[in-house]
Amino acid sequence: MKRLIASALMLLLSLGSQAQMRLVSIDGSITEIIYALGGEQQLVGVDTTSRYPHAATQLPDVGYMRQLSVEGILSLTPTTVIATEDAGPEAVFSQLKAAGVEVVRLQDEASVAGVQAKIAAVAQLMGREAQGKALQQQVEQQVAQARQRLAPLAGKRALLLLGAGNRGLMAAGQGTQGQALLHMLGLKNVVGYQGYKPLSPESALAAAPEVVIVAQTGPLEASSVKQQLALTPAVKNDQLVMLDAGLLLGFGPRLGAALQQLEQALVVPAVAEH
Repeated sequence: MKRLIASALMLLLSLGSQAQMRLVSIDGSITEIIYALGGEQQLVGVDTTSRYPHAATQLPDVGYMRQLSVEGILSLTPTTVIATEDAGPEAVFSQLKAAGVEVVRLQDEASVAGVQAKIAAVAQLMGREAQGKALQQQVEQQVAQARQRLAPLAGKRALLLLGAGNRGLMAAGQGTQGQALLHMLGLKNVVGYQGYKPLSPESALAAAPEVVIVAQTGPLEASSVKQQLALTPAVKNDQLVMLDAGLLLGFGPRLGAALQQLEQALVVPAVAEH
């Protein structure tokens, strides 16, 4: 009986501390996980990359994840700040710790395993381990099913572009999340350089991609993109798809949904033609 009472008291204390948590999330994928776990009531602020779900955009914005200011974060009186390791500057996190704020940093590996690790870490922090395991299973099932259906794309030459309105198209090279997505699909990236660089129509034609995936980060007309890439095998064979960058490259709990949309846009039309 004493053990039962002690366990009950520990549970109540744990629930109480979680209810008092004032959490600032700095990374769109982390914010999505918090909402997917049902922990949004503990959120008091997010960064500018947190665009999904729409409710997150209604919360106070602490700025871009790589250009944070300690004043903006502290003004929300958080108990905990959770961010990926590529957020910064580092001095901000040192100052937050000095102010008594708990700082949790997560690795942001662009892979299925990386998504699962982030889910587990956020679930543990928020005391929502059961919800975390359920979300992990959901993501695993969605990704497995989608990758199986995307198998016909394996080995094709591909180009992943970031499209942001007047800033033009940027091709994803090695060491990028775009490259990680192409690798996950078994596609061969036609770009060999590191990082993201502008892409001219001439360069796109020379690369001759069979598949083009455009990750939109701003307003972008499909007709304009198709016009720029009109002579590529991808556009000629209707193998160009445009999706939200946060969905495609966020590597959060919607990863399976992103792959499913790619399958619907690229594999289904190709199968129908045959």
